[in-house]
Amino acid sequence: MLTMPIPDIILKSIYELKPEKLSEMGIKLLLMDLDNTLDKYHAKFPTVRLRNWIDGMKRAGIEPFIYSNSHGDRAERFANSLSIEYVNKASKPNVKRLFELLKEKNVSPENTAIIGDQIYTDILCGKKGGILTIAITPIDMTNPFHLFRYGAELPFRYAYKRRDKMKEKKD
Repeated sequence: MLTMPIPDIILKSIYELKPEKLSEMGIKLLLMDLDNTLDKYHAKFPTVRLRNWIDGMKRAGIEPFIYSNSHGDRAERFANSLSIEYVNKASKPNVKRLFELLKEKNVSPENTAIIGDQIYTDILCGKKGGILTIAITPIDMTNPFHLFRYGAELPFRYAYKRRDKMKEKKD
């Protein structure tokens, strides 16, 4: 069966995602992409604003967890400085590592969300894994390759908007 990578929620940035809302939805584990979601590519350390946002999630009983396809030590450095756990080389959109992680954490897909900037990796992984998917607008759109990739994702972002408008009409 074909999985359509239409996000459940679209936001402009992670900072629009409030811990209270996730708690109401029963979310216990928040998987977060790193590059262009939490910070720009190649940022060495998290900002104070990001630290405060992460702390807010923790206070609400939500475990923030970096779930990244990145290689090298960047994910580890970010996670350690935020006092959270991480997986790098996650191989998104493949869900094998996702299911292993959920089993390790003893968390069900219904209590898990993923937030990221890429439809074909972050959102598709979440959809295939049966977890709540949250797409954000990428932080940095200056790289021509990224512009092309995000352009290819536009139909799925528009499908979300159409679906959202149809829901509003029904209510």
